Amino acid sequence: MIHWGVNALNHGSSLAIFDNGKLVGTSVDETDDTLRKLTSTALFRGWEPDRIFWYEQPWIKKARQIKAGQYNTAFDMSVLPSRSLKKQGLGGIPITYTPHHASHAAAGYYTSPFNHCAIVVLDAIGEFECASIWEGKHGEIKKVWSRSYPHSLGLFYSAFTKFVGLQPIRDEYLFQQMAERGNPKRFKDTIAMYFKPGIMELDYNFHRGIRNWSCETWSEQEKCDLAAAVQEMFEFQVEMVMFKAKQFIKTNNLVYMGGCAMNSRANKQVVKNFDYTWSLPNPGDPSSAMGAVLYHTKQRVWQEWPAVKHIEIKV
Repeated sequence: MIHWGVNALNHGSSLAIFDNGKLVGTSVDETDDTLRKLTSTALFRGWEPDRIFWYEQPWIKKARQIKAGQYNTAFDMSVLPSRSLKKQGLGGIPITYTPHHASHAAAGYYTSPFNHCAIVVLDAIGEFECASIWEGKHGEIKKVWSRSYPHSLGLFYSAFTKFVGLQPIRDEYLFQQMAERGNPKRFKDTIAMYFKPGIMELDYNFHRGIRNWSCETWSEQEKCDLAAAVQEMFEFQVEMVMFKAKQFIKTNNLVYMGGCAMNSRANKQVVKNFDYTWSLPNPGDPSSAMGAVLYHTKQRVWQEWPAVKHIEIKV
């Protein structure tokens, strides 16, 4: 049996191929939001799938898009996975849809060396979920906590990345570098006003950016000071999520996944509550192709992964 895990129709595409339970190939195209390049290569090699596992649930995602007022996107049926796959000659292949955060969690847990661990997933947005905590134990994963749209640290960080003139979903690492040159005290109170008391309780929807002020006339140092305040709040919120994970799940092992896990500066501060940590080289959507399969098959994947640069792996 050949299974494909697919992440596509967003800001990139990835494909994971399993042959009788063994991971035999992965491919990522960060610039191409179609399946053409990935699927054509796999089919050329004779890996025609018996089943396709999709990294999210499209109809639930469309419900969230309606809630967000994205009506043109929500009612555009041409972007449904089934129609996109049909264009690639895969219309007759059965599709299994996987919750977005479950794909993240499974990708981390089933590649980790841990039997029992806390799994934290933080990203911009899945279908509705923007943060989740899972328990991985004896080959099973179970969600124990989540926070849903519009309460998103990923959207918060990306919105301010765009606010200072950078490209969101690409230049967050540059925004982090700006934060290292700034003083958070200058905008600390201003950034705090976007949050209510509690864990990831935002008082503003960052999905469409920041529209209540502008920094067009600011100096570079002022932008760096703002970035520092945003980074400080980001770290504070992530630390609270990690503390909750530690409370829920009595273990010293952590798996950390999702796009927010790429923030290396925060990772140096907030994962200290755990003795042992695991992540993948790219903990964001590209690894979700693999996770979409693993969530259902619950199989372990043991192999040498490329160096993980965003977090110190301690196993």
